[in-house]
Amino acid sequence: MTPKPRTWKELPPGITAAHRAFVTALRGIRECSTRTQADIARDAHQEPTTLSNHLNAGRIPEESLLCDFYAVVEKDASGTGPLPHTLKFLLDLRIHAKMKHCACCSVGYPATAASSQAGPQQPASHSVQEANLVRMRRLRRRVRRHAFPIPQERAEVPVPRREGDRHPVDTAELTWSETGVVARYLAVGQKRDAGFLLWRAGASYSAAEIVVAVSSCRAAGLHDAAEAILINVAERTDRQAVLNIAAALDSAGRHDEVTFMLTAAMRASA
Repeated sequence: MTPKPRTWKELPPGITAAHRAFVTALRGIRECSTRTQADIARDAHQEPTTLSNHLNAGRIPEESLLCDFYAVVEKDASGTGPLPHTLKFLLDLRIHAKMKHCACCSVGYPATAASSQAGPQQPASHSVQEANLVRMRRLRRRVRRHAFPIPQERAEVPVPRREGDRHPVDTAELTWSETGVVARYLAVGQKRDAGFLLWRAGASYSAAEIVVAVSSCRAAGLHDAAEAILINVAERTDRQAVLNIAAALDSAGRHDEVTFMLTAAMRASA
């Protein structure tokens, strides 16, 4: 039996993009069980109010609670196909959701009067906050410095394809919906939130979606964002997926992107 879609509470406006994405993914998992939330919570060794808090962004669950919740829903949904997200993907989202990008964030627990009286929460250490960004910038510099030359046959001016043979990405209406969000985050200095969206795109998008996202970022002048997506693609453990994305980019005529991404893949594994 297909689970009946639920009506969820609107998420608090003050949570980070990473926390919002994590809760949205949790809700997608919850939708896969036809049982009541109280039954799921009981089998997942937690109180119903605790699970409700997790699903409404009041608190980020401990890793053990997240694993138990996932196992219960996975058992409930057995025989109906895979869940929309893997446990590893949820655990990765949880790590990003727990990171603060500024001192005013209340991450992992609801704000209380006592906490506000005690003064602002201290942000995560600089080294923890910036580790991913520093790593990505370092890899980007290495790729740019050591990028493989484009084969000579690619340097020739290509013969334009007939109108009916053009790849769908050539059409103007195909744009990445998150482009504007990334641009706004970068404009106000919220590099962590922008980085999370770019990481999620590179780590989980299909080949066709990667082509659209990279093309849209390039068209908007967000070249570092486009390269960040490609670097995150290059770091996927599923090498066949990386090759499929490279083939899609090549088919779309984005040969420089293929060169950059494959160089990043080799540098990341070195």
